[in-house]
Parts: sequence; structure tokens; C-alpha cells
Amino acid sequence: MRVAALALCSFLVAADVSPEPARVVTARARAGPRIARALETAGVPGPRTVLLRVFKEEGVLEVWVAEGRERPFVHLGDHPVCASSGGPGPKVRHGDGQVPEGVYRVTALNPWSQFHLSMRLDYPNAADRARNPGVEARELGGEIFIHGGCATIGCIPLGDEAIEEVYLLAQQTRAAGGEVSVLILPARPGAARWTAIVGRGTPGEVSLWRSLEVLSTRLDRTHRWPRIQAQPDGSYVAD
Repeated sequence: MRVAALALCSFLVAADVSPEPARVVTARARAGPRIARALETAGVPGPRTVLLRVFKEEGVLEVWVAEGRERPFVHLGDHPVCASSGGPGPKVRHGDGQVPEGVYRVTALNPWSQFHLSMRLDYPNAADRARNPGVEARELGGEIFIHGGCATIGCIPLGDEAIEEVYLLAQQTRAAGGEVSVLILPARPGAARWTAIVGRGTPGEVSLWRSLEVLSTRLDRTHRWPRIQAQPDGSYVAD
């Protein structure tokens, strides 16, 4: 069930500080052993690459981990997305309430978030800019986060317990020199909702969605995640 959006995704991204805020210390004590056990069971005790795959329509965030980009990924588990805004389709303007769709990177961790803990995505990226020629980057919006709490406009909220797990996993991976990538699709490819969404999309949207479908299907089939490049039309292709 969709949860009505209650608050804007407005955050201050804190610089690295020491010591850590109490909420992170508490989260590590609470969730750290659980994460370690899950990684040990998955056979990936020290992940160097994390992939978060989000299906907007289904309201699910999947966690995939690997010992390195060239190693196979393991599906570690799922978290429900507990609120949403907008609908199918990529974000195109500041204030449109849309959750972006595409391939992103986590570029910053915010332990001081007003929504407990948060992770910033690199929206708008090269593909977003390519799909909107002539539009200045600031007009495309920004400040897109995966965060705690269960209220949002344009971000991806997981609730406080789940964000602690995802945040700590991302922190561990980045501290080891690894990367956290995020794949966001309007729905799960092959599902009835996916077919309906693609059937009424604009040519530009369909081009984007088909490229994301290829990447998502490849992950399911091979458990591999290649390097991705943006195309001139704003779609994506494996390097």
C-alpha cells in the first residue's frame, strides 16, 4: 500500500567528523552483528561492491554484494520501501515529486540526517542531463537520498531499522575503497505492471526503460554488474 508523502527530502550532508554521532554508534551495536552474520552466510565477509536495486512499483529495495566488481554478486536480502511519491517515469524537474530512474552511485553518507541516516545519490547524472538537453542541471532537481523514516517526496525511505543496515553496509564498503551503485526501475521487468508501464511510455521513457531492463535481466541471469555508460539519448549501456 502506498503511503502518502509527508515531507520534503531536505538534508544537510555533513562532512566526515569524529567521533561518530551517537545514532551511528547505536546502529552499529544493534545492526552490526546481524550484517556480519548475513555477509558470512553469503560468503562475502568483506564486500568491495554493493548494488542496491529498487523497483518503484513493487516498493522493494534489494541488496546485492560482491567481493569486487569482477566477482559474482550475491543477493543479500530485501527491504520494503515504506513511502513513495510520483509515479512511473524518470525525474525531469525540480519539485516534480518523481523518484529518479536509472543507474546511480552513492556519493555521500549523512549521519546527521533529519531522517535518521541517509545516503546521497548522484542525481542528476550524465544520462539525466542527456535526456533533458538545454535544461540547466539545477532545474533538474537534486538532493535525492535513500534514508530512514517513512515520509518522502522524491527519495527512497526504508524506515530507521532498515536504513541502519544499508547505511552501515555502505559505510563499510566505501571505507574499504569500494563502490555502492543503485539501479532504480519503475517496476520489475516481466511483471504485468512493467508491461503496462512500458506500453504507455513516451519514446524517450521506453528507451530508458528497455536499457534498464537489459541491465536488470543481466544481473538476474549472470549475477554480474558491468561498468555502465550513459548514451546520448539518456539510456544506458554496459561497457
